[in-house]
Formats: sequence, structure tokens, C-alpha cells
Amino acid sequence: MENSAFRIYHSPNVVNLCIDAYDGEKQCGRLWNQYTGEPLCFSTLFEALEGMEALYDGLEYPFASTRPRSFLEDGGSRAEYERDIQDGKRSELRVVEPFQSVVSHRGRNATFIIRVQYRQHSSWQGEIVWVDGSLRKCFGSVLDLLRLIDSAMERCTAENRAAPDCNRW
Repeated sequence: MENSAFRIYHSPNVVNLCIDAYDGEKQCGRLWNQYTGEPLCFSTLFEALEGMEALYDGLEYPFASTRPRSFLEDGGSRAEYERDIQDGKRSELRVVEPFQSVVSHRGRNATFIIRVQYRQHSSWQGEIVWVDGSLRKCFGSVLDLLRLIDSAMERCTAENRAAPDCNRW
């Protein structure tokens, strides 16, 4: 086991993905960050990814190297987001929960700490810590991230939680 597996680097864009249910296809749970105070509840992993993307867009960190294109006259979602901030419909993101509190939450089935370091080539690059398996892996795309999460969840379903390979990615 790697000694630095539990070392979680403090970063404004770290999220804690707590998976409470897994039926072999979809994961349900909560996504914690420092800025909302309450978790984003999701019923599919894609909802969690959309919440993460919205967080990163709001933080503008990590900065996206590409922006979604739009044929709308108003300039699309970014212009709408900036207008909402000016009109008071949205507020700037502020830390409302300490970092250590965010990473301390645990899912019933699995817990992953995710740090997206870059948003390049219309995807994400970063690292994921599987807290229950005491492992850390780097990912080069959102697809890699999904595969790592799915692989960990398959190894630790309720039927084989006691199996010796549960803690291996």
C-alpha cells in the first residue's frame, strides 16, 4: 500500500464523492464541496459529474481550456451566469465548510476524494483517492475517472465485500 494514499492535498476544487447505493449500473449518493454547505444528492454518476462541472465553472478553477460553443444570441451559459451574478440571482462562491469537514464525510458503499487539476482537451485530468481501498490513482479523462469508480464499486459490492481483492483497484 502506498504511504501517501491518505494524503489529501488541500485545493479549492476538491470534492468528496460519497456513494450510498450501487446496483451494478448506477451509483447514488452525495457530492460534498466547500462552497455549498449541503451535499448535492445524485441518482446517477452523470448528475454528480454535471454538479462538479458547474462547481468548476463557478470557481473558474481549474480553468477550462475550451468553452462550450453556443449559437444563442445572448452568448450562451457563461454570459447568462455572469448576468445572474450581477443581478444578484447567484452569489460568488465562498467557503462555507472547512476542508477537513468536507473530506471527512463517508458513503455507505464507497468514498472517493477527487481533485481535478486540469480541464484540457474538453475533459478532466487529476487524481482520485479511494478512501475505503486506501488507493490513489491519476486519471487522464472523465472516461478514465468513470472507469476507476466503476471498477472500485464492482470489487466492493455487498456480496464480495469480504473478498481479499476488495482493496485492490
